[in-house]
Amino acid sequence: EFSEGRGKLRIVFKNDVLVGELGAEESIWHMMVSSKLNSCTISIPNPLGDSDSINLSVKLARNTKNNVALINGTPYISSDIKISAQIKSATQASTSGNSNYYSKENIKLIEDSCNEYLKKTINDYLYKTAKEYNCDIDSFGKYAVKYFTTIQDWQDYNWLDNFQNSTFNVNVETTIKSGNTFL
Repeated sequence: EFSEGRGKLRIVFKNDVLVGELGAEESIWHMMVSSKLNSCTISIPNPLGDSDSINLSVKLARNTKNNVALINGTPYISSDIKISAQIKSATQASTSGNSNYYSKENIKLIEDSCNEYLKKTINDYLYKTAKEYNCDIDSFGKYAVKYFTTIQDWQDYNWLDNFQNSTFNVNVETTIKSGNTFL
């Protein structure tokens, strides 16, 4: 169970017991995976090298497609996330002063950097909730229940005991939308 906390921290419960807390970014990853993200700003590594990072305003381009397969009884969970983003700023002044962030080549580099960053951090978040907290706060169980013909079969499988052994595959596809001038 996921409960919204004060400020930017979210708390995670399992059977009414506090099992952990999620930081601000992990809360964003939760909202991305569960298709609840409206929009937010994230910082990703800048592949152009003229600043440490780039701030992107992101939103889901469509609802996240989650799927669960059972392979030898173990959950294999995939999340396909499509992001629409706009460049907001770089964290430090550009050393060259004339980078064209909206050239086709640079847009591709920024999209790839965003994809790589989100894939890694969302995977880290999912493994943390499964292995550390053993808590299915993203409700993947609703995708697994189709493999069981009776309620008793589902109960005998004991989703949460098996969820902690899950393998995750996250795919992220980012599309940079122009329209805002890079500052």
